[in-house]
Amino acid sequence: MRKLDDRLLELMKERNWKNMTEIQQKSLEPILSGKNTLIIAPTGYGKTEAALIPILDMMLKTNVKPVSLIYITPLKALINDLTLRIEWWASRLGFYVNRKHGEVPQKEKNLRLKITPHILVTTPEGLEIDLDWATRFREKYKNVKWVIVDEIHELIGSKRGVQLSVLLERLKDYIGYDFQRIGLSATINDEDLVASFLFGSSSRQSEIVKVNDKKEFELSIVKLNSAGDIWKNVAKHIISSVEKPSLIFTNSRFLTERLHEELEEYDKDFYVHHSSISRESKSNVEEYLRTGKAKGVICTKTLELGIDIGDIKKIIMFRPPPSVASFLQRLGRSGHKIYGKPRGEIICIYDHDLLEAYAISELAKLGKVERQSICKPLDVAAREILGMILQYDEVEKEKAYKILTSSYVFRNLSEKTFNELIEYLAKNNLITIKGDKLSIGKFFFKLWNFNRNNGYSWSRGFSEFFSMINSTDTFTLKWEDKNIGEIDAIYVYKHIRSGDIIRIGGKLWKIIRINTSRMVVDVLPADKGDGEIPVWRGDGISKSYLLPKEIYVLFKEKRKEISDIIDKYVSRNLPLPSPNVIIEEKRDKEIVYSTLINEKIASTLAHILLYLATSKDSLNNYARYSIYGFSINYTEKDLLEELLKYNEKELKRIIIRSILRSPLFISTLKEIQISYGKLGKIDTKEDKLIIKDALRQTISKYFSIKNTIRFINKIKRGKIKIIKYDGSTPLGDAVLLQAPIKPWITGISTIIYDTLKGGAYTLAELSESLGISQKSLEAKLKQMRKPESKYRIVSFIDVDSRETRWCLMEDLENIVKSCDFYTSFNPINSDETFIASLRAINSTTTTDLIFKPKEIIDNPEEIIRRIPFEEIGEMRINDPVDPLVYNISPRFYYVNKRVAPYLLLNAVAYIQNMKYS
Repeated sequence: MRKLDDRLLELMKERNWKNMTEIQQKSLEPILSGKNTLIIAPTGYGKTEAALIPILDMMLKTNVKPVSLIYITPLKALINDLTLRIEWWASRLGFYVNRKHGEVPQKEKNLRLKITPHILVTTPEGLEIDLDWATRFREKYKNVKWVIVDEIHELIGSKRGVQLSVLLERLKDYIGYDFQRIGLSATINDEDLVASFLFGSSSRQSEIVKVNDKKEFELSIVKLNSAGDIWKNVAKHIISSVEKPSLIFTNSRFLTERLHEELEEYDKDFYVHHSSISRESKSNVEEYLRTGKAKGVICTKTLELGIDIGDIKKIIMFRPPPSVASFLQRLGRSGHKIYGKPRGEIICIYDHDLLEAYAISELAKLGKVERQSICKPLDVAAREILGMILQYDEVEKEKAYKILTSSYVFRNLSEKTFNELIEYLAKNNLITIKGDKLSIGKFFFKLWNFNRNNGYSWSRGFSEFFSMINSTDTFTLKWEDKNIGEIDAIYVYKHIRSGDIIRIGGKLWKIIRINTSRMVVDVLPADKGDGEIPVWRGDGISKSYLLPKEIYVLFKEKRKEISDIIDKYVSRNLPLPSPNVIIEEKRDKEIVYSTLINEKIASTLAHILLYLATSKDSLNNYARYSIYGFSINYTEKDLLEELLKYNEKELKRIIIRSILRSPLFISTLKEIQISYGKLGKIDTKEDKLIIKDALRQTISKYFSIKNTIRFINKIKRGKIKIIKYDGSTPLGDAVLLQAPIKPWITGISTIIYDTLKGGAYTLAELSESLGISQKSLEAKLKQMRKPESKYRIVSFIDVDSRETRWCLMEDLENIVKSCDFYTSFNPINSDETFIASLRAINSTTTTDLIFKPKEIIDNPEEIIRRIPFEEIGEMRINDPVDPLVYNISPRFYYVNKRVAPYLLLNAVAYIQNMKYS
């Protein structure tokens, strides 16, 4: 082993280090020899020092200029702690350390211009701002020799990770030097993928360094009685179980706040730590932990990662975390030393909590962790192209493409897709194309505005441009002019519709309208109803794909820990839960298909059933899904049985249609369109690029088309059996605890308009084409006849088939003149006399208009002149000779007088056809 600088060895003595840890020793040689290095070890093994010490050694031995090392971390909450930790070493060696993130005071940010730091600790967003906008400080980056990326496992599956991947390539291109890249990660499944992601286009040799220690841990799993006041039960249990200091992890901000509210009734020494509280509050809470003031802190992911918060005695998890990786991170916050033993407890409320807790515990003991997957979002590519233009004022298309495709994520981005993206950004005036050069377009600084108060209502704060964390992900609840609260956008898209009643701040509110462009939900106070408590982001986190597999093992081995749940199946003569058995349960208002299933497959199946239900029943349907199965509310037909009739090609078509109608797709679409400079409604023809990208991202995150088709084929072949059961099961109960998803059909009027354009269709034909039930569709068509409708439509009788057809009002004249419906507008006898009975809108009196069909054919303008009002509420025909004609006359509602002559001809043609046939 190479000898480290004596000054570093002295500092180790000062820290009372007897030896370097195994991971620190293993990391020395590859880093000192200039290799890109990925360091993998459990939490508490000193990974930061493993990367830092050899770099400090090289900094001491070479004449480095600031900035020479960039240390990137995914969490702002980690920066303060890491800066202190790095500064302890660096300052004693004569190196200056500075931090950069959104919550750092401006005074401190300005200081780095006077004294340039040798080591800069920042976030992906901090690096983005410096490369795009910090013209003075950016020059200092030309001295960078090393980049460390901390907690890289947290970044790899996210858009921030993709952003960082491109930023590192932009940095390399800007400074013209292939800097050394070092990644720090907790235990991961696919280290080669993580290494490829980090090292990108670097031509340096690389090495993966890891220790394979599986830390033993102490874990108790407790199930509380879910009857009575569950919050009081949980609070009392935590009070009896907590050991000062403890971390109490929940799966969302909402649960964190709710639990804290209950615990405060018993003890004031409990605090809250999550992403939505202020920087000052977070710092205070961290200090309370270090100094032993806090008995416990209720927290979310913000304290999962390696902030120094002292010696934590115990970890309490309120309900199981969603993945093994998350479990290990949380549990590892206690016993945060190499030989320390993590201690924790999982509090379970429901039967399925118990299943997940034991499954996660077993998987952790076996060392099985989730595989990472890399998303390939084109909206991030769009932002990075804009970033490059801001950096250079103008950039060559070829250079932008080369830098983008240097990133591991976009290495396969085709030139065709790149050019489509460039042209689309230019069409939306975010960029200007002049020959082979790209520059910023006129709309950019209107959209990303320096002063939102002086900007447009739709503009965003300029600082938001640099971040891939979606900051407009909440809807504001408004009653009159008062703000009632906020709800996550994804929750609104998935679950909330006009007419629903929700509970916020202890009061009931009825949803009046949802305004997606302003991100506002208008509400009114509600006196009664079952108010649903909204679920904030995090409550609906997807469950690990490893869980259903391991739960199946627990059932197969008939583990005594879950004997009560097993007994519920045995006593009902049911087979134990398995991926090869679906139990079809008829519950209160829905049919539940309980099984053990990958959540993405369950999501896809639930969305298909929802699509079929809305096509055949009404838009008021809903579905649920989880790793325990899926459900659909009652419909006339057995939709799962109907689903089995489709071939693979038809299934793919239905799956895509169902995803396009999914609130998950709508949410993704709303999230990404701002990156493309697209505001307002998406046009299916003009905005294909965004729709494709949103569809690709939605499928990648929430659905699995191939595996769902495979699953359906297994049912067809009898490999998965369906058992009908008139009762309930624990897994069925778990499905029913999921919040329902409802279809989100945006711009239905626009869809109908596009479909009707140039033609005339029956209700059945439109329903088949649009995948909307005839009942719901007919209600919408009738609404679109009214004068206030943006797209006016009319109906007429197809005389040949005697069916009603619908068309656009603007197309009616061409339809009358076409050969397709000749008999529908050409009376058999044009000299017969008729009386048209006309009633104005909002009137009870009628006006009679005597006419002969010949008069309309010869001079329709004269008939229009004789109608005394612009809009006709109801119109029908009488015969002065034959009173029975009135009974067979078609009625026309909400008719503009300009098209009345054509509909009068249609009525006469129909009546004469009936009389003379």
